[in-house]
Amino acid sequence: MADLSPKGRRGQSGRQVVRDPEGARKALLSSAIRLFERNGYAATSVQSIIDGANLTKGAFYHHFKSKEDLLFHVHDRFIDHQLHRAREVVADTELPADEKLRRLIVEALLEPMAMYKPEITVFLQERRFLSGETFVEIKEKREAFERCFVDVVETGMQEGVFREVGLPHIVAFGIIGMGAWTHVWLDAESPASPTEIGRVYAEIVVNGLR
Repeated sequence: MADLSPKGRRGQSGRQVVRDPEGARKALLSSAIRLFERNGYAATSVQSIIDGANLTKGAFYHHFKSKEDLLFHVHDRFIDHQLHRAREVVADTELPADEKLRRLIVEALLEPMAMYKPEITVFLQERRFLSGETFVEIKEKREAFERCFVDVVETGMQEGVFREVGLPHIVAFGIIGMGAWTHVWLDAESPASPTEIGRVYAEIVVNGLR
């Protein structure tokens, strides 16, 4: 007897006919991230993503306009979390600039690696395949995230908490770059967690700027 549960049933092709749209979307994203990370964006077809999620082509195009659109949403999965955490830290008026920078490095830059390392890895490796039009919205979110770091560094310099070692945006980009590219060597066998790594980075950066 066919599966008529709320989650779905099998179609004539044997593929899942989904009654759980959010579950289907997550399955397609998970399949894409796994294949992009393993094979690369260019070598991954829409059909292979569909096959990996055990869904239909109709399900794919219900949720995503194209493979490029899917890569766009891979980026959203982690940048929305990072931007939310960064804004929370910056909005805390009780924190001095040095403590804000510590928390930005740990909570907004490194800790997301524990949850979104595959997504971060895929985006940094494959972003060259995003067209200019698609990249505009991504750029807006990334600039908002960067601005949180720039503002804290700039405020710290103005208040005399940090030395004026260079332009605030150059200092901020250096910090973000150091954290973002941790994905290259961070794996299950790493001797420290993303939180612990973030604390090390924060110690180096904050003490270096004082």
